[in-house]
Amino acid sequence: MSGPTATPEPDAAWATVCFRATPSGAVPRGEGLDDRASFVVWRSDTAQGLALVRSDPLPPPADRHAYPYPPSCPHAAGPLPCDVHLWVDADRPGRTGLMEHADVLVSRVQLPLASAHRRVCELLAGHPGCLAAAVPDTAAMCVVGVRDRTGAVSFVRPERGGSAAPLPPHVVVSVVHAWAVSGKSPRALRSVVAMPRR
Repeated sequence: MSGPTATPEPDAAWATVCFRATPSGAVPRGEGLDDRASFVVWRSDTAQGLALVRSDPLPPPADRHAYPYPPSCPHAAGPLPCDVHLWVDADRPGRTGLMEHADVLVSRVQLPLASAHRRVCELLAGHPGCLAAAVPDTAAMCVVGVRDRTGAVSFVRPERGGSAAPLPPHVVVSVVHAWAVSGKSPRALRSVVAMPRR
């Protein structure tokens, strides 16, 4: 009898980022069995706070039905609104068609800084409807490019946690995306790390 197997990382998901969530024991879950959620601590030039990042994975590529939106957050809007967007792993060939609809593109392949920067540029240039892209550049950093309303791209390199357990790039870029669509400057974000365990 083999031991428990880890659930594979999704290659595409609806991400919900909630800046108003507060940890209260149980982490809110999505509709499906494969949903994932984690509390993160974000830090900007002038403030810091908590956010809940939930991923509701999409069905495998063979499943052709529509992808319903995940459940919304059950509270009134706050100073930073909750954000729902679609992220896709750009290195998974089975999701190529879905990449045209993605708000966020992610690579999980860690690259040297200059190469990570070039990869982010390639992802955004090849997908003009995509707002943000991320590539990990070291064990603790992530290169994120965010397109503004004029089409110009801003780059930020938030810390994503220590080398023992860095946050996945899709979590980091999801927070950056939510931050940017709320009207804040992506360059103000300095780190997005896992909330320390109590």
